[in-house]
Amino acid sequence: MANADHVRLLFSPDWSRWRASNPRILPDLVEADLRGKDLHGVDLSHAVLMRADLQGANLSGASLAHAQVDGVLLSGAVLDGADCTGVHFDLLDVRSCSLKHALLEAATFRGADFTGSDLEGANLGQVSFDGAILERVNFADADMTNCSLRGARVEKASFVRASLVGAVLEGVVLEGNDLSGANLEKVQGMRLQLPDATLVGTRFRGANLREANFLRANLKGADFEGADISHSTLRQANMEGARLFNCDAQAADFRDANLLNADLNGIQLAGSQLQGIDFRSPKLGRVSLVRANLTGATFVGCNLQTFRLEQARLEGADMRDVNLEAANLDGAILTGANLRGSRLRQASLVGTVGVDADLSGCDLILADLRNADFTRADLRFTRLVGANCGHARFAFADCRKADFTKAVVGSANFWGAMLGGTTMPITALHWRIGRVLTAIITTSQRKRQEKEKREQQRRIRETVRLVREIEEKDPRLRRQAQKRSGRS
Repeated sequence: MANADHVRLLFSPDWSRWRASNPRILPDLVEADLRGKDLHGVDLSHAVLMRADLQGANLSGASLAHAQVDGVLLSGAVLDGADCTGVHFDLLDVRSCSLKHALLEAATFRGADFTGSDLEGANLGQVSFDGAILERVNFADADMTNCSLRGARVEKASFVRASLVGAVLEGVVLEGNDLSGANLEKVQGMRLQLPDATLVGTRFRGANLREANFLRANLKGADFEGADISHSTLRQANMEGARLFNCDAQAADFRDANLLNADLNGIQLAGSQLQGIDFRSPKLGRVSLVRANLTGATFVGCNLQTFRLEQARLEGADMRDVNLEAANLDGAILTGANLRGSRLRQASLVGTVGVDADLSGCDLILADLRNADFTRADLRFTRLVGANCGHARFAFADCRKADFTKAVVGSANFWGAMLGGTTMPITALHWRIGRVLTAIITTSQRKRQEKEKREQQRRIRETVRLVREIEEKDPRLRRQAQKRSGRS
């Protein structure tokens, strides 16, 4: 039970003087009934308030620093501007409380129920909300630096403009919550769940967001500079104007994401899912696309000079008029891709698969095409001057008017290729002889086929004439022929 003298003094004008005169005495307010009381500005620091009833009480501006509040009933209380430094609110019922601009630094709310509470502008530095219920809580403009929300249940909460710098958010579910303009720099957010969340202008600089879920999230203008979003899901996310500078996005999923005017500079996209992405709209700086899935992607007119695209999947990609000078496409899959008119001078395409690709009019001067496969590819008017085509495959490719001057083609396979007007190197004499022999054989075969056709037509004519002569000599056969003609 509460000390009766302490309770009496609490509501008298002498309380402040008594506290100042007796700094070593801890006010005993155990199980005190303070429901709905006006205690604004009262000094309750270090007070023992265990199991006290403070429901609906007005504690605005009061000091509860380091007070003992085990089992206290606080629902509906007003603590606006109150000093609650170091107070342990663990497992308490703090529903529908107002804690606007309250000082709660180093306090703990483990397992507490904050449903419907208002903490706008509160100082929550280093506060632990582990396992707390934070449904419909307003954290707008709150300072939550280095706070922890492990295991917290957060639904329909507002973190607008809140500062969560260095916060621990590992595995926290923030689905559908509003974090517009919030500062999440350097947060520990592995497997953080943010599907359908509003993150307009949110800052994630230097944050660890590995395996985070941003499905359908609104990340317009978000800043991921130096962040780790590797293996994260950003499918269907709105990343218009987002900044991904020096960001690690390896194996991230960007399918159907909106990257309009996004700043992709220094980003690591190795192994990422980027199918169908239009790279004409983002601000494309230095990017690594090693092993990235770029099936059906659009790069028309982009500058990919010296880019790394080893083993990238580019099937059906639209890469017309792209600058790929000195780019590395070793082992890339370009099946069915359109690279018409692109610049691939000194590019490395060792082992590249370009079956059915359109490379017409490309600049492949001094390119390395060793072991590349360009079966059925369109290489018309392509410049391959000085290119290394060792063991490359051009079977059934259209190489008309292509220029292989000084190229290494000795071990290349041109079986069935169209070579009309193709310029071959002087060293490729055997190809020239082969072309002449192929032309002779083709002409000979055509003449033989025409002769056989004429001979067949001659035999048919002679057979028809012979049948008519036989019918004329035999009356029975003549009558049968007349009957057939009558029926017809």
